Amino acid sequence: MSNGNERHLRVKVQALQHNLEGLLKLLGGTPDERERFWEIIKGITTPAVFKVIETHLDGAALQLQSITQSVKTLEANAKELSQQH
Repeated sequence: MSNGNERHLRVKVQALQHNLEGLLKLLGGTPDERERFWEIIKGITTPAVFKVIETHLDGAALQLQSITQSVKTLEANAKELSQQH
């Protein structure tokens, strides 16, 4: 990852932290109530994020299987062609 990408990611994380802090201040309540709110939000979003990541990993695995099969087919065809000449 280049420094530009890392800086971009850092800015996004800092913005998220800042926005979350602002939201929690707007909500008011006790620290325990704000923590409970965060746990509810995290509980809702974490499974969704996990599903997205899982889907991407499944897609990458399928692509890898397809590429592997293509390479095996090319190898077999190359061997066959080399034996013909």
